[in-house]
Amino acid sequence: MLEGNGIIKQLKNPAYGLLPMLVFTILAGFVSTWIAVGVGLVLAVLGVYKVKLYSRMLYDISLISFVFALIMSMLYPTLSGFDKFILTEIIFVTALIASRLTRAKVIARLARYDRSEVRNYLSESFRVAFQTQYSLFFHLLLILVFFVLSEGSVYAINHIPIIIIAAAIYVVIMVLEVLRLRMLDKKLNEEDWLPVVNESGQVTGRVAKSITIASKNKYLHPVVRIALINKGRLFLVNRDADKVLNPGMLDYPFEKYLKYRNDIEQTISNLLSSIIGDKKIPLQFMLKYVFENDITKRLILLYVSVVDDDEFNSLGLDNGKLWTIKQIEENQGMNVFSEPFELEFEYLKNTVLLSYNMTNGG
Repeated sequence: MLEGNGIIKQLKNPAYGLLPMLVFTILAGFVSTWIAVGVGLVLAVLGVYKVKLYSRMLYDISLISFVFALIMSMLYPTLSGFDKFILTEIIFVTALIASRLTRAKVIARLARYDRSEVRNYLSESFRVAFQTQYSLFFHLLLILVFFVLSEGSVYAINHIPIIIIAAAIYVVIMVLEVLRLRMLDKKLNEEDWLPVVNESGQVTGRVAKSITIASKNKYLHPVVRIALINKGRLFLVNRDADKVLNPGMLDYPFEKYLKYRNDIEQTISNLLSSIIGDKKIPLQFMLKYVFENDITKRLILLYVSVVDDDEFNSLGLDNGKLWTIKQIEENQGMNVFSEPFELEFEYLKNTVLLSYNMTNGG
């Protein structure tokens, strides 16, 4: 069962839609063209039957080409085997051209599939069709040159090299596409995938972090932020230089994108362990809001951790300091603090910090 699933997964690669034409081309050099077309037709039918609609375009084109080739062969029974081979290739190239001309209609037809997988397979199918069309066009041009040099006699052309070149074209395109997709898969597996959410936090899709950074504020992603408070003071550090938002400005030490398929608890655990190891700190959820500027758009989930002196000292946090409310207020609006922090500070000042001051007479 697993082996069968593996075969089907491989056949979903759009480049494998060239297999029927490759097998036909190879057989055309050794057996009757009728047999070669028949085998190619069977493979095309299997591809159409086994492979999903959005990745089988080349199987469909192969099927149509073989059907027309059989019809033309029956209409012109005097054609030689090599004539039928060339005719089939011409029909295939014509079908590839027609598919590219109807690209807009195909995309509109498949628009109901609101999945990136469908769009990717469709894009790859047209990529392979484009490469195959132009490669075979030059192959047919080469046949024409040989035909002219042989003084207009198709029988004077050495058929074997012509067939080998055609087979090589299919093999090279398939191999290059397989290698390209494997490299792409490897790159995608190394990507950080972020969930795309709406303002209520419901996940509506996913996108690679590198893509969303380049797209600036096109997508909304959840970000966990944790404010660390000790004795009514906020511990702030300089944001890393590679941060997309406000690099170098003062902010909380804890901030992390929520990754795709990671829950909040897992994200918080990973965030804290990366900075303070296995130490535990109390957490309280405070606020959820959408932050947006010219370069990013985030659904921020703000948590607060209020710790005493012993807890704070045990964390071993460096390169930062505790700021009092007065110190922060004196530096607000002077490009010292990050934009989200300045928004959140007013909320914290009137909630958790106010509560501490009232309790402790601050």
